[in-house]
Amino acid sequence: MEKIETRTNMRTALFAVAVAATFILMTMPDAHAATTGSVFQLAYTTLVGWVQGYGGKVFAVLAFFVGLGVAAWTKSLLPPLLGIGIAFLVAYGIPIIEGVATATI
Repeated sequence: MEKIETRTNMRTALFAVAVAATFILMTMPDAHAATTGSVFQLAYTTLVGWVQGYGGKVFAVLAFFVGLGVAAWTKSLLPPLLGIGIAFLVAYGIPIIEGVATATI
């Protein structure tokens, strides 16, 4: 008897979730993912300036030297490689992201 009540409760809950999800999807406004605004332009320009300028170079060098320090401590070569990977992402990450974000089909 308990299993039947549990199944009925589960079906009722599942139906309620389905109705709520349908209602939410029907009342959502249209998404405008391709439209751009000037809301985040200043933040984007500032962050790109930091990463591509001396701040990014300092961050990359520090990541490498922290990796060297961890490598000396743990006697492993993986941390300096991670530092080089972080330096690579700092140097080439922004152009890659811009290329992906502005790609057209």
